[in-house]
Amino acid sequence: METLVSLIQNIAGFIWGGTWGDTVIIPGEIGPLAILLLGTGLLLMVRLGGRPVRRFVPALVEVWQGRKAQSEDGAITPWQALSTALSGQVGTGNLAGVATAIAMGGPGAIFWMWVTALFGMALAFSESSLAIKYRETDEYGRINGGPMYYIKNGLGSKWAWLAIIFCIGTLFSAMATGSMIQANSIAQTAVETARGSFGLSLPSWGIGILISVLVFAVIIGGIKSIGSVAGKVVPLMAAAYVLCALVVLIMNASEIPHAFAVIFKSAFGLQEVVGGAAGYGMMQAVRFGIARGLFSNEAGQGSAPIAHAAAQTKNPVQQGEIAMIGVFIDTIVICTMTALVILTVSGDFKRNPALIAANQCVAEGHAALPEGFSTDGLFPSAYTDGREATMAETGAQAQSFLTACRAGGLDLTNDLPVGTTPEEEEAYFQKAFAAAADPAVLNDVRYVYETDAESSGITARAYGAALPYGEWVVTIALFFFAFTTIIGWSYYGEQAVTYLIGEWATHPFRYLWVLVVFAGTIVTNTDALWLLGDIANASMAFPNLIALLALSGVIVAMHKANGDPDKGHPVHDYREEERHPEKE
Repeated sequence: METLVSLIQNIAGFIWGGTWGDTVIIPGEIGPLAILLLGTGLLLMVRLGGRPVRRFVPALVEVWQGRKAQSEDGAITPWQALSTALSGQVGTGNLAGVATAIAMGGPGAIFWMWVTALFGMALAFSESSLAIKYRETDEYGRINGGPMYYIKNGLGSKWAWLAIIFCIGTLFSAMATGSMIQANSIAQTAVETARGSFGLSLPSWGIGILISVLVFAVIIGGIKSIGSVAGKVVPLMAAAYVLCALVVLIMNASEIPHAFAVIFKSAFGLQEVVGGAAGYGMMQAVRFGIARGLFSNEAGQGSAPIAHAAAQTKNPVQQGEIAMIGVFIDTIVICTMTALVILTVSGDFKRNPALIAANQCVAEGHAALPEGFSTDGLFPSAYTDGREATMAETGAQAQSFLTACRAGGLDLTNDLPVGTTPEEEEAYFQKAFAAAADPAVLNDVRYVYETDAESSGITARAYGAALPYGEWVVTIALFFFAFTTIIGWSYYGEQAVTYLIGEWATHPFRYLWVLVVFAGTIVTNTDALWLLGDIANASMAFPNLIALLALSGVIVAMHKANGDPDKGHPVHDYREEERHPEKE
């Protein structure tokens, strides 16, 4: 089992980080998927003449007009299609994902998230335009569309294997990250909140039953029901979250210039004071900014166009422009709000200097950890529950490890201001050494992102420090973000299974989905699910990006014709042509 987990970790590490175990395969530790995504987005942005930027304001108008059907073709309004896509895009990545990017890549990671979103808008425009052009209507009148259909109808039968790979990846990704992990996040948050705030002990299975019933009530009606609920809930939850963030930012308005300053300085390696596990560098900012940005907005992954294919419109370009607004809302608006809250809220925050030193030691290879220990297990963070008891047991081992690190050449200058003297660095190491065994020895830091708290807790601590009961903002947001992700991804999984084995599987899949949601609430360890989800996401993105590159000529032609069916590249009913080839 350990060998299998190690293999999955290595595969995921190579895809997203360009590493295999401890070996760096691609310089800069930027994975091939990130390179392909960013490269394809840049190419399409150029070939489209910067359309996502030039047509941004008209696209906003189209979103507003999309509240009403633009054609009899399709199942839901363009607004509902956008909301359904956003239900999958806006999730835990907008909360914990942003904190992870900052914790691992520094504040500069946010700048590279913005860059990724800009190119991601070109990807979203392209894939959703193709989804409308190549969608099908089945014998029951249901709309089917997405990358598997534009691979099939746009590239031909010789590329059928690529569509199958995409669908298999979609099923795995839907089950893992789109369902089980989201349900698990809701259940764990509810259990912890009930225990911490009210002293209640809620069973995970009880929460699982409640979530499953709510999900079933929405998805049993198919895309029309999902679109109707998403069209109402998603705009409200996004607006409410942004409003709460704006309140915090107004309260900390004097810190906003500082926040933007550290973002831009860190993005290009100009930050004077570095921190984190082993210091922030430009390449770290690039790597984690790109990775978390892509994970958050899903541009290029191929999930969102499945929802946009159901839109009631005949103009592929118009729906493509609506789709690119989804990327803007997800990353430029919601992720930026989260980032600014994290970067502006100041208070009495702590971090364990021993953990910082240990992380740097391991990253630089100065010494090997004792067998059976991780850095977090041997050096509890300042916010780990029960850290006193842990340190009483492991303190001597922790200090022995730091001694070995020092003998191996560990230098902590990178965690200190520029110009630090050797004597000051030595004093800092001695403090870290003492902190390895004494829970009272901690460093004071001003901002929450400078702490050593788990990434998932950084956002909650920022709101908690800024507002009375501010942790509830994150708790409530997490519920709605995760719940809407579950219902959105149910449709993606349904479309994948329909393509693979037929229309008859639609209703059985919905019942299976509810069971998977329940199972997710009682899973105790989701690490393997996250890793499988990362690989599954890649198995969606690679086929989709290959198709986008192969069909880039069609994309450009639609762009030049502005989606007008009378100017070439009309939208066909490809399933109708299969049933009645004499119409060709």
